[in-house]
Order: sequence, then C-alpha cells, then structure tokens
Amino acid sequence: MAIPLISNVGFTEVSSAGTLNDKAGTAKSKLPIQFFRLTDNISGNLTLNNDSSHKKIILDTNGNNILNSSGSPLTTNSSTTLEIIGSGNVQSTLLTSTATQSSTSHLGTTVFDTSDSSQIVVSNVDTDLTVEKYIDAGGGNFAYNGSTIDSQGTTTVGGSTPNASTIFGSGSSTAYGINTTDGTTAARFIGDTAQGGSSPIGNGYQLYIATIGPNTVSQLRMDEYANIGIGGYSGSVHGHNRYSGTTNHQLNGASNRRLWWRYVRSGNDRRFVFTNNLAISCVLSGDVLNGDTVAAGGTGNANKSNTTDGSFNVTMTISGTNGSSQPYALAVVNSGTGSINTDAYTGTLSASAL
Repeated sequence: MAIPLISNVGFTEVSSAGTLNDKAGTAKSKLPIQFFRLTDNISGNLTLNNDSSHKKIILDTNGNNILNSSGSPLTTNSSTTLEIIGSGNVQSTLLTSTATQSSTSHLGTTVFDTSDSSQIVVSNVDTDLTVEKYIDAGGGNFAYNGSTIDSQGTTTVGGSTPNASTIFGSGSSTAYGINTTDGTTAARFIGDTAQGGSSPIGNGYQLYIATIGPNTVSQLRMDEYANIGIGGYSGSVHGHNRYSGTTNHQLNGASNRRLWWRYVRSGNDRRFVFTNNLAISCVLSGDVLNGDTVAAGGTGNANKSNTTDGSFNVTMTISGTNGSSQPYALAVVNSGTGSINTDAYTGTLSASAL
C-alpha cells in the first residue's frame, strides 16, 4: 500500500520494540495520519499512546513479525483504531506461567500471573494413615528388618505403607533398614500370635522398633499367652521367650509364629489443589502436581505426605492452536484500551487462552 508523502502524513520506519509515538518524534507524531512500517522483525511490544490529533493510523508489518515472549505484542491506547496490514505474524509466544511459594509454613491461595486467575490452594489435611501388618515365621527360625516388613508383611489395617521409602528405604540410617529418626515416632512392634491368630496382643504396650534394644522383646515376653500392659503383664508366660533381639532394629523369632507391627501417621499432610481457569487445558510441572494435565475449568490435586511443608514451585504450560490455526498464548494480541482492525491483514495473529 503506497502512502503519498504529503504534509499531513507522518511516515515512520520501525525496527525495534518501544513506543510508536516516540519513534515518530514530537513534531511528526502530531500529524493526523500516522503510517508505521516495520523494517525488521520485532521482539517485544509496540505501544501506541492516545493522541487526539490522530485521525488514521496504519501499521504495515511489511513481511516482518512482531513476537512477544512475555506478553502482548501490541498495546494501543489510541481512541483511533489501529489498522494492521501486511503478512507478518503478530503474536504473543507466552506459553508458561509459574507460581512459587518458598515458605515451608505456607497455607492458602496463590494465583498464577497471566492465567485468568488460575491458582493453587494449599491446605492441611488431617489423615489417619495407620497401617498394621503381620509376618508369619514359617517353618523355622527367622529374622526380619525394615525391608522384609515392608515387602512381606500382610496388611490388616490401612493400605500401603505410608512413607515406606523413608522408613524402610535403602537410604535408611541403620544397617537393618529402619530409619531411626522417623521410626521412633512411627514404626512399632505390637506383639505376636500363633499362625492363624486373628489379631495381635500387646496393644497396651507398643515398642517403637527403632529403639528396641537387645533382648527387649524377650524380656517383655510379648507372645500369645501374655497380655502386656504398661503396669506389667499377666497370663502364662512360662517357656515362651520367643525373641532375642541381637541389636537394634532386628527381631528374631521362632517357628510357627505370627509377628505384628504397626506404622502410625496422622494429621501432617499438605494438600495442593490447582484450578485451571483458562479456556484450554494446561500441563503442570514442578515439585508437586508434576506431569498433571488439567482440562479447562478443571482441577488437579496432589498431597505431600507426612509433612507440614506447604512450599512449591509449579509451572503451567499451554500448547496448540484454535480452529483458525492461530497458536494459543497466555496473552491477548492487544493489551490496550484501543481497538485494532485486521480487514486488510494477511498474517497470523495469536489466540488468547484466557
């Protein structure tokens, strides 16, 4: 489109991001017709401020692109419509938004930037994660430790072992596979029965596995004939020294016994609920909710177990195009109060996911 260089037309070549009024200069920017032509690709934003002297404004992309990776490519606040022509693309390429809370004591709502108020809510969840298991001794004497409890135990209360990798993981702080720091408040020996017994005894006197010393169990005679209480024990105990703990965190038993233990956790979970307020789905990555795909208007949730740590760092990412093959972005093409006209434009605009 040719524009005659007459006195009422301000012609300005543009090769970088910034404010178009300033690029035109003080005198030229007051002319009623403003014609801006790109001479290079623009990385960032072009802004047009309102000027009451403007009657017609044209932006010729001239085959060059305006791409902004952090927001809108255009911000026109002019009361006169900005007419865009040419074949260059005018797009936001902003595809991600990150929300972070560094405080471990954090609880509450955090809103993602440029996300139509998508958010993560962190709350405390009171939980009862008690797990009770037993192991049968089988046909001969046996010894077991953390790994055998976790892998071979038959669950009678609860589900899988909470925080098993910490309590019974290879990184445990003892040679017998029970983490002493966590085990002192969680893993407990609660007694034994003959095979086929339906429940353990010793519920009134539970031994923390991580602090069981040599011969402790033998001395307490926690077997099916004893009803151990904090004040003592009762029942027939003659000839039933079934266990001889040779060192901390390992229990040895005779044949045909069923040995019970309990793992107790409650009230220390942090729940993370993400709400996607975008018009399209997004994928989450980070230290929680990692890999979750959340539909438009949907939610995703995750728990941090056995902790009061509410900190997080989560990024939401979008992709794809709309029905007109316009790529989605987390920003509108024009973030200003003015309007744009694309009737004579042949390039590709981005589409807002907001």
